[in-house]
Amino acid sequence: MTTYLVTGLVVGSVYAIATLGIVLTYSSTRVFNFAQGAIAFALAITFYELTVDHGWNPRWAAAVTVLVVSPLLGLVLWAILFRRLADAPSSVRLVSTIGLWVALPPLTGLIFGRDERFAAPSAVFDPPHQYEVMGVGVDSNDVAVIVVAAVAALLLTVLLRATPFGLSVRATVDAPSMAATVGVNTSIVSAGSWMISTTLAGLAGVLLGTQRGFTLPQFTLLILGCFAAVVIARMHSLPLAFAGSLGLGVVQELSKSVVVGDFLDQFFERQSVWIRGLPQIIPFTVMLIFLLAYRGLGQERFSTDTRRADDAPTVEDLDGPPLAWWRRLLPVAVVVVCVLAAPLVLSGLWEGIAAKGLALAIVFLSYTLVAGSGGMLSLCQISFAGIAAAITADLATNHGVAIVVAIPIAALVVVPIGLLAAIPSLRVGDLYLALATLALAVLVDNTYFELPSVNNFDQGVDVPRPEGFGDDLPFYYLLVACFLVVALLVRNVRRSTTGLELDAMRSSEQAVATIGVGIVRSKLVVFGLSAFVAGVGGALFATYSGRASPEQYSVLLGVVWLAVVVTWGVRSIVGALLAGLSFAVFPQLASEHLTGAWLELPTVLFGLGAIGLAREPRGVVHQIVHGRRTQERARRQRARLRATPSPVPAGVEGGGA
Repeated sequence: MTTYLVTGLVVGSVYAIATLGIVLTYSSTRVFNFAQGAIAFALAITFYELTVDHGWNPRWAAAVTVLVVSPLLGLVLWAILFRRLADAPSSVRLVSTIGLWVALPPLTGLIFGRDERFAAPSAVFDPPHQYEVMGVGVDSNDVAVIVVAAVAALLLTVLLRATPFGLSVRATVDAPSMAATVGVNTSIVSAGSWMISTTLAGLAGVLLGTQRGFTLPQFTLLILGCFAAVVIARMHSLPLAFAGSLGLGVVQELSKSVVVGDFLDQFFERQSVWIRGLPQIIPFTVMLIFLLAYRGLGQERFSTDTRRADDAPTVEDLDGPPLAWWRRLLPVAVVVVCVLAAPLVLSGLWEGIAAKGLALAIVFLSYTLVAGSGGMLSLCQISFAGIAAAITADLATNHGVAIVVAIPIAALVVVPIGLLAAIPSLRVGDLYLALATLALAVLVDNTYFELPSVNNFDQGVDVPRPEGFGDDLPFYYLLVACFLVVALLVRNVRRSTTGLELDAMRSSEQAVATIGVGIVRSKLVVFGLSAFVAGVGGALFATYSGRASPEQYSVLLGVVWLAVVVTWGVRSIVGALLAGLSFAVFPQLASEHLTGAWLELPTVLFGLGAIGLAREPRGVVHQIVHGRRTQERARRQRARLRATPSPVPAGVEGGGA
């Protein structure tokens, strides 16, 4: 047990270093950085390349990575992205950093290559010294990690509480405009916070890489532990963040011990998914407990200017008469005609790729419901799709249920799971809901998707196509019909009383509650419907591919899905369609024309598209549809200004001088 305790303190110390950076930036800039793990991964690979491929001394490489490259990266990211997010709506802030999370790992692969990295150079002691404490062997590098984490927590606490910089941080957050009037340079404070945060990310990345290896899954587990720790800390308490990180690390490592294993044998089989997935289950459980236990998590600690909401009307939207109905429907009609006529010009391969995109577009309509209409950022839609696909495969293949019956049954089974996922949304804000749904997706990945009947040795389960739709062409048009039906459902929901209530809630949930609108009912309805739509789309996607494989529904892929949808427009039905088609088409184009790390280029572009949400929150579709109209209005306004005579200054009339 003592060995697992020491190992847990080491893992928890790495969690603590990364968590402190997340808490710092959220406390000082109002931005929760979902990309902290991705930043740590990129900087860890930088350290590896300097040490292994370029022959640097590991200590010098670690010093340069942590003290030079990391803060410079933070400054660049602040200048490009983060400084634009301070006053943005919460949804824009969340999705922009998620886009960075998506784009940064494959971008790292483009820069450094995707080769396997087996060496684990030591950043402190090489070779390490061995000590014995209470009969347990202790590595000097393990001691160094724990000490570094404690020193980092102490220095950051002193910096924020006992220095002029800390005072400036508090003033910038509490009253930015007033802080600026008394001489606080809020830009320098914000940039400094991000530089410190990325320095902590680099330190965590180097230490984690030397301890556990330089693979992306390790850093995914890192970020999940960090998210649980920041919930424990209520997003702002550094001592709670440090203590919570250590506690999580210790509990996770103790769960692997023989004593815990023997105890759990009384309730589960030794090789059950509940035993093997326990280290990943623990962060979700801890996060859920604290989300339900804490009070006052319904709103962010910071207020934002609601006049800059992502769906607020602009001056251009209010200027001039609305478009005629036929002009509003023309872009939609063009897209529908193109989709219907696509098989006439596409080859067999591309016809199948387009069918895959249509199936994904149905899944993406669930984001249009829950995030676009409901304003709730859910990161577990891919889990709903995967669960429904697995249930469909089991019903159709193992129980002889017709596929056209199995799909709606599976989608209905997912609805109660969606309602359970909606429970946190009833009492917590957008940020906490995103964290809770992300943890739920990780839980599904490591439990349900690992069941032998679902995983089937990583092969999945066969799924037949509906009778009479075995060929690609009829199946393509079946998917077109399904998409149109689901799109009509989404459109009707948005125009229904529930949709109107959700639109009002996006502006001010408190104001809506005061007039008696059923907020709880509206949120449950939209979450349940989104789960049903995701289930239908996930089952159809498995039917297209012929197999329900869990790897097609992993949590990291779900993050990419979200990035694609918000790039095109999360509130647009056409945006969901284009997102599905682009997600199917771009990787195929990359596989035909690119090689090596460049195969990840589409993922980089999807992530960059989500980052671009900071500039245009309503997505590409809105820019395309409304861009020409905005330009025409601006032209008319300039013409009116030129035609209006300038007022004559007083005293000039009559030619007097």
